[in-house]
Amino acid sequence: MGAGEQTKILVVDDVPESALITKAMLMKGGFDHVDIARGGREALHMCGIGDDGGTAAFAPSYALVVLDIRMPDIDGLEVCARLRLSRHTRRLPILMLTATNDAETLNQAFMAGADDFLTKPINDVRLLARIRTLLRMQRERERRALREEELQLQNAALKQGQISFSLIDPDTDLLRERAFDLVVSDCRRRDRPAAIALVRIVDFPGFVELHGQDSAEAMVRDVAGLLRSIPAPVGVMLTAYGPGMFMGIEPGASSPGALDHWGEQAARAIAARRIHHGNSIQSQHVALMIRTAWAKPGDLGPAADRIIHETKTMLVERQ
Repeated sequence: MGAGEQTKILVVDDVPESALITKAMLMKGGFDHVDIARGGREALHMCGIGDDGGTAAFAPSYALVVLDIRMPDIDGLEVCARLRLSRHTRRLPILMLTATNDAETLNQAFMAGADDFLTKPINDVRLLARIRTLLRMQRERERRALREEELQLQNAALKQGQISFSLIDPDTDLLRERAFDLVVSDCRRRDRPAAIALVRIVDFPGFVELHGQDSAEAMVRDVAGLLRSIPAPVGVMLTAYGPGMFMGIEPGASSPGALDHWGEQAARAIAARRIHHGNSIQSQHVALMIRTAWAKPGDLGPAADRIIHETKTMLVERQ
């Protein structure tokens, strides 16, 4: 499954035929979650922005908006500007569709906050190329924001005499648990829900006991590498979350469905490797237990604690 299949896109166009053509192009390119708004006001409502500019308690979280510039109720320029004024959509990638190459119109689009534009009539190759570029840029911006946060923490740590501080776990080359906490905090600040997935190596203490710490660390590195190789939804952050555990978080997700699928792939991939365990009553080979959840911004911490407790309870009950 490609990453694009897990990306929710909003197409805004008051011409039904044009909107359906754009949606068909996106779905042909692997973007299965595409909604349509028939005008500017409906688009704002679907993004959680009321007529008074206020923000709804919860609205579908889109990864990108394809926005027609000419609409009868609220034109695309104003819609774009309003999205940029809202706290939870100000960083949302926006691709404007225009019927003209007029320099003044394009300048107004960029001043309103558009990230890129396409001139009608559009074709699927150009549309998909622009969208994938914008999504890659957005992911890089989010990674850069985490990196800037890391540098701030490093500076604070250095002032306190803590020389070795990093958000990157050197053994697995994944983000540390602290990065998960930072993403949760960012979701609260931006009022974004998220899907989370806990990946736990079954009977990891038993593996350590039989094979030793060095072999266990080597096995964890192998598992981490395999997890990184499995295509995950756009925007997912995968972290090393403790001995034999990993935690993934997908900010803005509307359900845990994409992470459910990713977890199933991970479990099958580890099983196919047939890594000998030798000290587990669950399986002869290394296996994964995966639990997922979806939560609103304020409930993400408790949701993570809950699925950790659930996996621990399930493993104890199996013994």
